[in-house]
Amino acid sequence: MLNNSGTVVFEAAGVLVSIFLIIYLIRRSWKMYSVLLLAILILALTNSFNLSENLLLLFNSITSYTAFYLVSMVISITLLGHLHREIGAMEQMVENLRFLIRDPRALVIFLPATISLFSSVPGGAIISAPMVEKTGTALKMPAIEQAVSNMVYRHLVVLVTPFNTSLIMASALSGISIISYLSYTIPVIVIVFAITTLLVFLRYQKQEEEKDITSEDKSIKYAIKMILITASPYVLAITLGLAVGIFFPLAVIAGIITCFFINLPGEKASRILYERLFILFKGFNWALALSTLTIVIYKDFMLEADSFQQSVHYLFDLGLPLTVLRIGLPFITGFITGNNAASLGIALPILIPFLGPDMLSIRYFGIAYLSSYAGYFGSPVHLCTYVTNEYFKTPLYTLIKRVNIYGALLLFVGLITAVFY
Repeated sequence: MLNNSGTVVFEAAGVLVSIFLIIYLIRRSWKMYSVLLLAILILALTNSFNLSENLLLLFNSITSYTAFYLVSMVISITLLGHLHREIGAMEQMVENLRFLIRDPRALVIFLPATISLFSSVPGGAIISAPMVEKTGTALKMPAIEQAVSNMVYRHLVVLVTPFNTSLIMASALSGISIISYLSYTIPVIVIVFAITTLLVFLRYQKQEEEKDITSEDKSIKYAIKMILITASPYVLAITLGLAVGIFFPLAVIAGIITCFFINLPGEKASRILYERLFILFKGFNWALALSTLTIVIYKDFMLEADSFQQSVHYLFDLGLPLTVLRIGLPFITGFITGNNAASLGIALPILIPFLGPDMLSIRYFGIAYLSSYAGYFGSPVHLCTYVTNEYFKTPLYTLIKRVNIYGALLLFVGLITAVFY
């Protein structure tokens, strides 16, 4: 608005200032939505649009299908996770899993993985930390190894769950389906998971004696039954949303409804249902919903910054390979912000205009998504890194260094896998 001439320098400067402002303020623990609203204002003040054009862009962004889909997904998934956890279904599922898996080496791997699969709580590594500590101590595993296991196995599984909000965001911003992203990330995670699991089983010997479980068939059947029951809301949502093709937020709502009836007693059922309804609404995370919406708005304003795109084109003309931008930008923003959603919100809008029609595929977006995640995974400002380090009392630098080794492995396998797409 202030830039009536719409000069390349002024508009590009506004984009760069917005990016660095996001990175700086997130590291200063500002709320995501506050940071993005300020960044959007900067873009509006430095672009070539007048007031009415900026307001129209804002209105179109807020009312877009992308905004509706992302916000409704984030809200529904957050509500499902909150209800599932608060009624005790999550704890019950984990306890039955511990009953079935007798090898502590496997528990060190599967407990954080299982919790991350069904819980998207920020800093959720603290939930699995006590369980990892208990089983890790039985293996005589050093504290630093326990901390690394808690980080690695929690975050590997996140990449292959359809309930990962960053995956949903990447799909909506790029126009590539969640299934396509999963078709790329699943082989990567299977390979990395196999490598890391082999390392654990080779380095540590099983400490507990094998138990004779032949006389516990009924208990085993009960444990399997309870795992299936407590996981049913997520199984139903995934089946309806991915396999059947129902609008994913509606599929998640079906999962929420199912969650209401888990372990519902015969007596006072109506009162319990009312209490669970109250629990559900308490799980509404308006800050996360608003942050998601502002990411969409920021993306749309960023895509209108033609002068900035021209500046990057100029760098390409000087010899900057697209591969460097495609891998380096998502990784750097993920590492600096420690926030995968923020990283994607910054990187993808910049990348999209430089990809030709033949590049709008999972081969290109998949590695950008994986690179962003690898950067976020090993970031020193990643909340899970902080809470894990505080719990296990390990040297922070050592933990970050070890985690980034696994992040590099993840990215390396991802680059090789992308060759086959």
